[in-house]
Amino acid sequence: MFPRRQNIRPRILGTLVFLGALLLLVNGTIIYSIRTSQRLLDQELGKRLQGTAHIAALLVQPAQFEMLALAVADTAAAADTALTDFSMAMDAQEAADAVKTEWKRLAASAGLSNVILVDPSRHVLLRLRDPFAFEPDVVVLDRVPLTRALIGATSHSSLYYKDGQYLRSGYAPVTGPDGAVLGAVAVEGGSEAFQPLQVIRTSLYGAAIVASLLVIVIGIGYGRTVGHLLRIEENMRHTDLLASIGQVSAGVAHEIRNPLAVLRGASSRLQKYDQLASTERVQLLSMIDEEVGRMSAFVQNFLHLSRRPNLEPQEFELRQVLERSLGILRVEMDRSGVVMSVEWKAPDGVSLVGDPLAMHHVFLNLALNARDVMPNGGKLAIRVFERRGEVRIQFEDTGPGVPRDIRKQVFDAFFTTRAKGTGLGLAFVDRIVSEHGGSVTVGDAPTGGALFEIRIPLEGA
Repeated sequence: MFPRRQNIRPRILGTLVFLGALLLLVNGTIIYSIRTSQRLLDQELGKRLQGTAHIAALLVQPAQFEMLALAVADTAAAADTALTDFSMAMDAQEAADAVKTEWKRLAASAGLSNVILVDPSRHVLLRLRDPFAFEPDVVVLDRVPLTRALIGATSHSSLYYKDGQYLRSGYAPVTGPDGAVLGAVAVEGGSEAFQPLQVIRTSLYGAAIVASLLVIVIGIGYGRTVGHLLRIEENMRHTDLLASIGQVSAGVAHEIRNPLAVLRGASSRLQKYDQLASTERVQLLSMIDEEVGRMSAFVQNFLHLSRRPNLEPQEFELRQVLERSLGILRVEMDRSGVVMSVEWKAPDGVSLVGDPLAMHHVFLNLALNARDVMPNGGKLAIRVFERRGEVRIQFEDTGPGVPRDIRKQVFDAFFTTRAKGTGLGLAFVDRIVSEHGGSVTVGDAPTGGALFEIRIPLEGA
């Protein structure tokens, strides 16, 4: 039954209110993100500059500092006395060159625009580059962080924006062998170090504009199309119902096809009834009866798959279930040209707790899946071993293998790469193994085919 026309307008209004609230939420979140990211990045950049300043301070040896300080003091005295110790000047120049060499390497790696060395009186002893952002003689710096550095603590200035660039300085003390503070080093971060802030701001503001336009476009589009959507809603539900029925029907057919293949092999053998030994006749007839019973039970369970009852756990020997499954399949595998081999390395009598019939179908599905990917015959190696408190069961074929990009999808219901497949066999395997507390994966086999591995924890392990 189609919705009445008068019900459309309230739905449109409600949707527009929702979109408006969504717009406010998105923009509010973006603004909050801008401020938060700026604050966090600001803190990180400050810490980085502090660390860089500390490294720059460590590159100044106490002897070099004293030499530079004496040279500056001597230069000041020479201005009055016109007397300068040439040897002292040469030593000071050598010390300055050595420190600058180390600073240049640091500046190149850390993106610094300058490094400066000051004494406790805030007089400049050495600059990496001229001109520097400070005064020529007495450095006019942020007094608080510089004072902290001169009393022995690393610090940094506040982030400021000047001439289109973010700027900040870091400070660290220069100490002597006894730990006494000799002076301080200031490093100035180059503008490129702060480009992430501008990138974040630009990106987030751009995202806010795009999000706003997107919400507006969605609102307009919704208002224009909601009427049409309401008119076809009932038809879509009807179509989905038919599609679901078709998928379920296809799934039932797929799961019945496996035991039918077994029955086909048995009936093929029974055509040579007179040539068979009596024991083999009884075995084949018993196999047919057993598979027919399993088909009937499976169909009933599949019809109630959406409300599948909990497993009734019982202890069973894994080897008995596996050998029964492979024994049933042997005739079909021989007919298909598939050579099966079993390598049992697990302890004898290893048992699981769960549903033996469900595990029987797991083994059938994996073996027949291997047969289907080897239409011209091949080899199927089955290995069972115990490792780390788990029993592991491997099915390795010589088929084309499973591409990496779809390995997570092969266990999804209705996913298949075969034209006549329905994608239910491996989904069934995954579900049953999960109900037993285990997992199933697929990978590459050394032969180039697929390697399916089941892992189920052992009781008491």
